[in-house]
Amino acid sequence: MLEIIVLTIVIIVAFIAASWYAHQRSQERARAFERELDIDESREGDSFQQRFDALFEQESHLDEAESENNEQLTAHPEADLFTEATSETVQANTEAAETEVTEAQDWDMVIALTIMAPASNAFTGRAVKAVLDNHDLHFGDMQIYHRQTQGSRKQTLFSVANILDPGTLLPDKFVSMTTPGLLVFARLPGPINGMALFDDLLETARGMNEQLGGVLCDDQRQPISDSGLEAMRGRILDYQMSVQAENNQHSNDYFN
Repeated sequence: MLEIIVLTIVIIVAFIAASWYAHQRSQERARAFERELDIDESREGDSFQQRFDALFEQESHLDEAESENNEQLTAHPEADLFTEATSETVQANTEAAETEVTEAQDWDMVIALTIMAPASNAFTGRAVKAVLDNHDLHFGDMQIYHRQTQGSRKQTLFSVANILDPGTLLPDKFVSMTTPGLLVFARLPGPINGMALFDDLLETARGMNEQLGGVLCDDQRQPISDSGLEAMRGRILDYQMSVQAENNQHSNDYFN
C-alpha cells in the first residue's frame, strides 16, 4: 500500500514538473515567434528560411522531448519508486533529449504563402475569425492558429499567423483588429508527406483567400502564379529526395 502511495505521489510530481516546463517553453516559443516575425523594411532582404528556422526547430525539439519523457514514465514506473522526481530532473532529461534531436535533424524546410488584402484595404478581425473557423483552424501554441492531424495525438500540419508584428492572432482581439494580410506556413518534415501537406496548405490558403477577397501571394508578398506554385512543388520534391538519399546513406553505413 505504501509503495502505491509513493508511486502515485512521484507520478503526480513528475506530471506537474513536466507541465511547468512545457508552459515555460511555450512562453519561450511565443517570445521567439514575436522576434522572428519582425517583418519590417530593414529585413525585406532576409530570406523566409532565415526568419523562421529557429522557431520551427524549437517547436520540433520540444514535441520530441515531451514524447520521450512520457514514454519513459510509462515504460519504467518502478524506477520512480526510489527516485526523487524534481522539476530539475525532468528539465535535465528534456534538455538531453533536445540535444539529441538537434544533432539528428539535418534537414529543415519552410513553405509559406501570404494572403494580402487589396491595396488600401485591410482584413477585419471578424472576417479573419470567420475564415479561420470555416477552415478548421484552431488557436494554440505561439498564440496563432493551426491545422492539426486527426486522432488522439494531434500534430500540427500548418499554421496561420498575422503578417504584422508580433504575428499573434488573439481571439479576444478580433473585434478591434485589422490586418493587411495573413501568413500561412508549414515546416518540413511534417507529420505527413511533404507534397500532400503542401496541397492541403494550398487548398486551405485558396479557400481563405476567396472568402476574404484577398490576393494569394508568395512569402515575399508578391502575387503567385501557377508557375510559382510549381516551383514550390519542385523545391519540396528536391527536399524530399535529399532527405531520402540521406536516410539511405545512413542505412547503408549502419549495415556496412
